[in-house]
Amino acid sequence: MKVIFVASGNKRVGNVSSFVQSQYDSLKASGLGMAMFPIKGKGAMGYLKAVFALRKVVRREKPDIIHAHYSTCGFVASLATLYMCHRPKIVVSILGSFPTRDAKWRRVRWAIQHLWDGTLTKSERTRHQLGLELPVIPNGVNLDVFRLMDHEEARKEVGFQDGKKYVIWCSNPSRLEKNWPLAEAAVQMTNEKSPMTNATLVVVYNKTPQEVAMYMNAADCLLLTSDSEGSPNVIKEAMACNCPIVTTDVGDVTERLHNLEGCYVVRDNELESERVRDLGNAIAKAIEFGKRTEGRKRIMEDRLEIGQIARRIRDVYDGVIE
Repeated sequence: MKVIFVASGNKRVGNVSSFVQSQYDSLKASGLGMAMFPIKGKGAMGYLKAVFALRKVVRREKPDIIHAHYSTCGFVASLATLYMCHRPKIVVSILGSFPTRDAKWRRVRWAIQHLWDGTLTKSERTRHQLGLELPVIPNGVNLDVFRLMDHEEARKEVGFQDGKKYVIWCSNPSRLEKNWPLAEAAVQMTNEKSPMTNATLVVVYNKTPQEVAMYMNAADCLLLTSDSEGSPNVIKEAMACNCPIVTTDVGDVTERLHNLEGCYVVRDNELESERVRDLGNAIAKAIEFGKRTEGRKRIMEDRLEIGQIARRIRDVYDGVIE
């Protein structure tokens, strides 16, 4: 079986997102013939150009399956294979969520029912929002990359100072849905209410997966403040490093972190001031926890190692080929 991965290729570190690359590598290691098609350029013009470029690649490579990551890439794959005599099957991973039934929700739901041959969601929440019976397969974690390291050695490696507490935030601050201002406000609240905490907020962005893992082993807490997610990889990666976690209630974080000591899911609140207060209190608790979590054990119990996830994805491929 031959598979072409289609994903955004606009990352500064590597062509595609690290979780897409990891999934690609795990499927290749399982014996599949794999090719990567990173979409370069942003906006409508960038994706329109990709349609014609992908069509040429499909004609040359003759894949059995195109696996597109995000719905937009799914539409690119559908247009690129339009009217082909030997059209490959199209599988799409839905990586976001749909808090409202807007035009995007209607468009994606129609494509799942009428356009694509297979669709994966990353969380039960997204599957429920779409209202369709779809397989839920979260992204896996590469436990060889996101491994346990000595906490003090990791602190020295990333330059953290003795006596200070560090909260890491792993994303691009310019992405509005990640809500960087909320992260800043929450850590400020922590320090105002608990001056002895003296927490420093550190952005971890444009780093290799190995560097991110080092920061997760060094940090006193990982903070996620997103307004919307599917199944945030950074949460599972931090769990694999036994890093304490504070997160907004998005995607499948409640399921992943249920009853996991040192990890806190903060429910949404209509008042921004109360949301900031609740996150600030949770950060203080995570830092006061003062030790590493049992997150890695939970990852293994939930069978979220990347090779195990690869086998579940292959089952989906087999299903659409039959």
